[in-house]
Amino acid sequence: MPLCSICLNREATQTGSHLLSAFMVESTIGKRGEEEGYLINSAANFDYRNNTGAGSVIEDYLFCRGCEQRMAYVENYVSTEYRDKFKNPSFKNNFSDIVKDHYIIQEALNINYYAFLLFICTVIFRISITNKELFAQFRLTEDEEEKLRNIINEALPLYQNFKVKIKRSQFIREINKKSSIFEGLYFVICSYQDLEDETKSFNMAYPIYRQPYNFIFGQSLLYFFFIRPRKNVAYLDFFQLLPELDIELMYNGEGANVKTVILKEERWKEILEIPKKQLVREKIPGLMSNFLSLFRKANKREPNNADWEKYVDENFK
Repeated sequence: MPLCSICLNREATQTGSHLLSAFMVESTIGKRGEEEGYLINSAANFDYRNNTGAGSVIEDYLFCRGCEQRMAYVENYVSTEYRDKFKNPSFKNNFSDIVKDHYIIQEALNINYYAFLLFICTVIFRISITNKELFAQFRLTEDEEEKLRNIINEALPLYQNFKVKIKRSQFIREINKKSSIFEGLYFVICSYQDLEDETKSFNMAYPIYRQPYNFIFGQSLLYFFFIRPRKNVAYLDFFQLLPELDIELMYNGEGANVKTVILKEERWKEILEIPKKQLVREKIPGLMSNFLSLFRKANKREPNNADWEKYVDENFK
């Protein structure tokens, strides 16, 4: 049995670990026990219509039971104090808005910055160490991965007597004392104000860009930096959003209140189209090649446009 990837001490006996926190994927794969998941791939013969359930975001034997519970403690805190409240009108006093022309920056007043950043670190670390197909191409550098592992192991609450039993106020006091271990980490997080169908999103870690790392997790788009963001820098941006924003106003760092960029529905939909269009560009040439070979063999003639359109409808909806 391998050792736990976080504490490097106990055996990694935990099964069913979510690479993404359950609350992060509810909008895209459904409620616990009712998940629908679909992998996408640019290979011409890849059938993306096969429902994988939650299998693509779950893996066994990465962590020990203790570290799984330690991460769950932080996930629960972020879920209840941020995710469940930042779009809920009943908790509008928990947030302060900075209104811009095309977006709003929503500043969370009642969640601890270091706990929130710790949660993000656990997610990025998990998807960096997995070999599951959804995130297999994404890797932090060895130094970055080890930096996050050390932060996570030091900052998570202790697991003692087979449980994590620490009052939230004490956890916040303790993580504030450890603020120095988070130095050099920054992030930008974006979401949308309203969306008619929240299931039309996906989970992706763009495997190429590193300055910053680019992610989308269901309801949230995330840029993660190992350097402090500055104005007038052409950062690598798969989602083509950063040039529109005042990065020095919206980045999160150094213990300030957590800020979320809230985009209008139409802008969010435009962002969702970017990876879809890239997938089509990569997949269509292979589809055409397969189509020509299969059609000629089956029909003994050259295909026309109507034949091609029928093939696409049947194989690439």
